Amino acid sequence: MPAYAQQNGTGISGIHFNTASPMGVIPVTGFGPDNFRSSHSGAASDLQQAQQLIASGDFVQADSLLATVIGETPSRQARFLKGVAKLGLGEAAAARRYFEQSLYRGRNGHPGAMSGLAIAEIRLGNVDAARNILHKLEYQQEKCGHGCDRADALKQAVGVVEKALA
Repeated sequence: MPAYAQQNGTGISGIHFNTASPMGVIPVTGFGPDNFRSSHSGAASDLQQAQQLIASGDFVQADSLLATVIGETPSRQARFLKGVAKLGLGEAAAARRYFEQSLYRGRNGHPGAMSGLAIAEIRLGNVDAARNILHKLEYQQEKCGHGCDRADALKQAVGVVEKALA
C-alpha cells in the first residue's frame, strides 16, 4: 500500500497515510507494487502495519518494526516509511538518509521521497537544499505534463514543499 503526502495529520507536515483515510489524499510516492515484493513473506503486512502505526502517530513502534523489515528487504518503500518515522521522532538527519535511499527509480526521484527529503532538509536548516529539491520536482512536473502517471503525485509534492518553504 503506497504512502501518501499531504499537509498535517501525522504530526509531520507533508505526509499522510492510508488510502482509506477520510482525508482523501493524493498519492505522491510513485512506488509501485513491484517495490514491495521481497523474499520476506511478511514484509508487505509489516509495511502496512508500520504505515498504520505512523498514521496513528506511534513513531517509536513503527521505527522499531521498520528496523526489522529493512534488515530483511531492499524495499524502497520500507526506507521511505523509516524516513517518515524518523521525521516523526524529530531525527531529521536520519530521515534524510532514509529518504535518500528510497529516492530513485531510473532517472527520476520519487515525489514522496523528494518531498520528505525536502522537509528533512528544512528541519536541518538547509533551506537552499530544499529549494533545489523543489526545482527538481518542478522540472519533473514540467517534463511530465498533465497526462503522465506521476502528474498528480508531482503536483502534490510541489505543493507540499512550497508550503514547507513558506
